[in-house]
Formats: sequence, structure tokens, C-alpha cells
Amino acid sequence: MSAFLGPIHMWLYNQIQIVEKREAEIVKKFSEKYSETEVENIIFPYRYQYGQLKEDKPLAELITGNDIHPWLESAINSAQSREAAVIASLMDKYDDQELLFDIYSTQAEQLAEKAKKRDDMEEFNLEDAFDIINEHFVERMPCDRLSGAIKEETKIIWKHKSQLHQEFWKQTDVELELMHQLYAKWLSVFTKNLNNSITHKREIADEYYNDIFFIED
Repeated sequence: MSAFLGPIHMWLYNQIQIVEKREAEIVKKFSEKYSETEVENIIFPYRYQYGQLKEDKPLAELITGNDIHPWLESAINSAQSREAAVIASLMDKYDDQELLFDIYSTQAEQLAEKAKKRDDMEEFNLEDAFDIINEHFVERMPCDRLSGAIKEETKIIWKHKSQLHQEFWKQTDVELELMHQLYAKWLSVFTKNLNNSITHKREIADEYYNDIFFIED
């Protein structure tokens, strides 16, 4: 099976792992601050519904004879759905958004620093930074065509159709505003750590939302 796995499959699996590791950190931090038993009871139904975290298992081991494309699509959907459900339940119980934002920020900072070390770079230019962002920020299957980028010399507009992420969060009771705030925080911190002169902002409309990356004057 491993012979059939290409770079795009590993790239997508890396995005899935980023979401799942963030969920694991959310559970860990809320357990430490509040009650481990209580938090485990809160998240148990979602681990049952969407499956357990895949941890660091090799992709070839997880596929085990399945068709890679449906497996990846299902894994992307379940990872995002489970994270949204876990967050919704933890916010309903504890309403600790500050801790949640800290977890998103810390992960983004650590991943950006890891990318710079991997590529032996002090900072990335705008286009290279966007490639790194694209590598790390979970979307959907490329064939879904739910995102597209408009590139200019000092600005990149990453356009997303609304269903890219929102449909997973709409399954929960959490406000979509929180989803956008969390993702915008992650992207802003990640971007600033790739290159401090690049700024990110998110613009939201009914049918789409845009992540805009630009060089500050």
C-alpha cells in the first residue's frame, strides 16, 4: 500500500494530524485546569462517534487496503467534526475561551518555528510563506475546489467557499463566530512567526470568507 502513497497524500495526512494534535492538547489543558474525569466524560461520545485520534501512526498502516482518497476525505471530515464538537461541549461547560485561544496560538507558533528550522530559513517571503500556510492549514480534498488564491506582489487573497469549514461547526451549538476567531488567530500567529512583516486578516461574507495576507508598509 505504501507504494501507492504520494506526496499529496502525506501532505493531507499532516493537516489531519495537526487538527488532531490540537484537539488532544485542548483535552489535556482543560483536564489540567478543571477535572480530567469530567473532561473525559464530556469528550467520550465524540471519540465514539467520530473515532479515536490517530496519534503518530504511519499513514500506510492506517489505510490497510482501503482506497486512499475516500479514507483521507473521511479522516478530514471526522477530525474537523470531532474538534468542533469537543470545543462546543467544553465551551458549554467551562466557557474558557482564553484557554482555547492560547492553545491555538501556541500550536501555530510552534509549527511555524518548526517549519523555519526544517527549511533552514530565518523568515519566508510572502509567496513562500503562503505555501507553508497551505501545507499546514487543513482544508478539504483538493478536488473539492472550495478554495482558491489570488496572488499579487504584496498581497495574497485566499478565497474559501463557506462550506469549507463551517458545515462541521454547524453540526454543533457553538457560534460560527468562534470558529472564525479561532482560525483567524491560528493563521495570524502562524503567519507572524513565518515573517513578522506579513499581516493576516479574515473577511467574512454569507457565501464565502477570505484570508488575506499582505506586507505591511
